[in-house]
Amino acid sequence: MTVNPRDYDLDELRKMARKHGGENGTRDADFDPDDLDVAIGDDEVTAGSSYRASLYRELLPFLGGDGLEKPYLSQLPQTYAAEYVVFEWLEFLLMHSGFQGASEALDYYASIDWLTEAAQSELEEYLRGIDDSTAGDTELDVDDHLLSLLYVAKLQAMA
Repeated sequence: MTVNPRDYDLDELRKMARKHGGENGTRDADFDPDDLDVAIGDDEVTAGSSYRASLYRELLPFLGGDGLEKPYLSQLPQTYAAEYVVFEWLEFLLMHSGFQGASEALDYYASIDWLTEAAQSELEEYLRGIDDSTAGDTELDVDDHLLSLLYVAKLQAMA
């Protein structure tokens, strides 16, 4: 893979959230997405940068606690809501990179300690059960990995 998801480590995002959140680390009600160094062209936020800024905003609530350590997701929560999130995430990976790319992404996330091997194994089982007839064949980019990190954070919050 050409994109390194380590660039989006939860510790770094937590620091960014504290920087923009005030003295005690709480999120400022007047949070300005322009503070995230979003590229602006022709007085409009570009689609990619706007999307990335929205992903950062979605990650902020998950970054409040200091107890989060790698691996971020040790096991999948055993609830229907978590199962829905898992299917949504894996379907996203399949649609963008196909079965092989999704499997490689899960391997990579385990190698950088976003997932434990047990969580990866469970995700692989789900992946095998999803119809990949609409699968894509492109490489995942930075925004795709950032979205995957958001799914990992959501699943960890459900545990």
